[in-house]
Amino acid sequence: MEKTKIKEIKTVIVDIPIKRPHQFSTEKVSTKSFVLIKLALSNGVVGIGEGTTPGIWWNGESVETMKLVIDRYAAPLLLDEEPEYIEKLLQKLNRQIRGNAFAKATVEMALFDALGKKYGVPVHQLLGGLRREKIPVRWALASGTPEGDIEEAKGHVHSKTYAHFKTKSGHDAPEDDARRNIRIAEGIHGRSTIGIDPNGSWDRISTMKWMDAFFDAGIDFLEQPLPPEDIEGLARLSAMKKVPIMADESLASVQDALRLAKEKAADIFSLKIHKSGGMKNTMKIAGIAEAAGISCFGGTSLESSIGTAACAHVYASIPNLNEGSELFGPDWLADDLVKNPLTTKDGFLFVPDRPGLGVELDEQKVEEYRRKEEKGVLI
Repeated sequence: MEKTKIKEIKTVIVDIPIKRPHQFSTEKVSTKSFVLIKLALSNGVVGIGEGTTPGIWWNGESVETMKLVIDRYAAPLLLDEEPEYIEKLLQKLNRQIRGNAFAKATVEMALFDALGKKYGVPVHQLLGGLRREKIPVRWALASGTPEGDIEEAKGHVHSKTYAHFKTKSGHDAPEDDARRNIRIAEGIHGRSTIGIDPNGSWDRISTMKWMDAFFDAGIDFLEQPLPPEDIEGLARLSAMKKVPIMADESLASVQDALRLAKEKAADIFSLKIHKSGGMKNTMKIAGIAEAAGISCFGGTSLESSIGTAACAHVYASIPNLNEGSELFGPDWLADDLVKNPLTTKDGFLFVPDRPGLGVELDEQKVEEYRRKEEKGVLI
């Protein structure tokens, strides 16, 4: 029997509008960019994947750098290789391409989708099987004002779309951020709760000063309050035993996970398949967390239904995903790239059960949102 080989890899950049402007710690955005990948096998199966980041400020990669790395460096290394040898192929990429975790995760996503389709099984079966069929989802409040966030949260609770929330912080001074978040927590008290995500923009002294007030306000967690390199500071905050400390930007690699566990610098790990270089690495990190008694949270890079499906397959296979997720990307976008976008109902996202990632690409949407300089490029 002739062996199946990787025959073609193509990428294209798309820009999709979002429903309302979203305030990160460094910028406000109104569109979301993705690099879309198609990986064709010699038997006719085509795997899809996507890469996206919050922005180049987050980890140094962008959709433009991902496309360049995949087209010029990753694709030539993978052509004519057998897709079943995913671990071997990832090691090959790691040996010859340093860093670029987001680009590598994009390639791995397409490989898993192709293999799932080839064997007629959902990706979660290739990862060890489901632990749960649905995943709790927490919505991010980022309207820019506490009043807007309070009303947005109340609306979601009333419509039974989302039950719990997190806030984006770091745009203002830490003191102002702290007061704003306490105001939001008080505004939805009795209805819901929030976690706070400053994207590493606070300092030790300011954060420690507000820990008692955050505890009294019922804040669920502080996600990456300090700069990524300040592991000692995170350990100090965690040792206060007030509000659980979640590591995000400090946690990218398996080695990061081991250090955080040893230093007792996090109570929760925020998992993200792109920042960790793929689904396999994400599961390895979750294994370290499980051994150390650390809970996991299913993070997002604000993917479309393609990347969200990939996240769902991983997160639903992890035993210690005790803190739910934030897989709200498809609801956050004004449109999507697949024919039947994933949706959240009653605060839960259901894991796709069709072969591969379980989503079907909408070619018309790809063409509609293809970046202008990409027009006419075949994919």
